[in-house]
Amino acid sequence: MSHELDPKVGRWYRRLDDEQLFKVVSIDEDDGLVEIKTFDGDIEELDSTEWVELDLEAAEAPEDYVDQDEKKDEDEEESEDWDDEDDDDDDDLDDDDDDEDYDADR
Repeated sequence: MSHELDPKVGRWYRRLDDEQLFKVVSIDEDDGLVEIKTFDGDIEELDSTEWVELDLEAAEAPEDYVDQDEKKDEDEEESEDWDDEDDDDDDDLDDDDDDEDYDADR
């Protein structure tokens, strides 16, 4: 059954035949492929013909859904921020040591 919903990256959809929730994670317009990720974390590729034949409705992200890939990206960003702050503190300590050495030479 055809529908009017075009795939959009990051948007959630529900298959009306089996109530399966999924999110579009990428679209390759050159190859006509839509990559989706189900609520369970499974990745599937659909060609544009398969997409059009799906009986879909737009859906909201499930409240209890945590995307492990997104969580991992956020954790990496937090650790990079923490590392940057740590490096700044080390630079400050090195500068203080240089001042003490300079004072001792006087």
